[in-house]
Amino acid sequence: MYNKITAVLALGLLLGGCELDLSSDGNKEDPAFSFDFEQNDHGWSAGFSDYPPDDPDTHELSSGLKALPTDSQKQGFMLSGHNRSDDLFMYIKGKFTGLEPSSRYQANISVNLLTNAGEGCMGIGGAPGEAVWMKFGFGEQEPKQADYYLNLDKGAQNNNGKNAKIIGDIAASGANCEGSKYVEKVLASNKDSCIEFTTNQDGSIWLFVGTDSGFEGKTTLYYDKIYIQLKRL
Repeated sequence: MYNKITAVLALGLLLGGCELDLSSDGNKEDPAFSFDFEQNDHGWSAGFSDYPPDDPDTHELSSGLKALPTDSQKQGFMLSGHNRSDDLFMYIKGKFTGLEPSSRYQANISVNLLTNAGEGCMGIGGAPGEAVWMKFGFGEQEPKQADYYLNLDKGAQNNNGKNAKIIGDIAASGANCEGSKYVEKVLASNKDSCIEFTTNQDGSIWLFVGTDSGFEGKTTLYYDKIYIQLKRL
């Protein structure tokens, strides 16, 4: 077991210039972070890309802390959008600082989410579950929409990019094709889908996780918990 350390000792998580709520387990070389969205967002923020920026209403974009559909007494970080562009990317992002400057790291992630996408279901353009791919990525600069697309190479739909890799899809056993039942699913990177990056000169890096959709319908997900492990290379 790692001993819990404070952010001021080894790391901080900053977003928009403000210090955020952060818990870190591990050491300065190999820190680990746990985020539970039960009480607050810990400074993570939502982003959307790959859609006409002058037409957000048509895509029904929505995000923020919301009561979980499985337990109204608990909260999760909700992301929702209607993929009318055939390639909607919905994600949450955070800026990690206090890492070793200009240093190489490997990152793994585990995500607990609630999904209502059943397995083997039919959908417009693709399945509501298997055609919605979860990606974990990084950026030296803040991930954000630039004109139509993301300003980083996340890859298109079921392809990896230079800045992101697929860790799975949102189809879940126990959910149904009507979308009326949410169930928990855990997605985690492995030796083939972990990401590697070099920190900026100030020891910072942006990390993001989100879904790249080929399903031309509405997807609403709830991020419950996120665990990130960094390893100095």
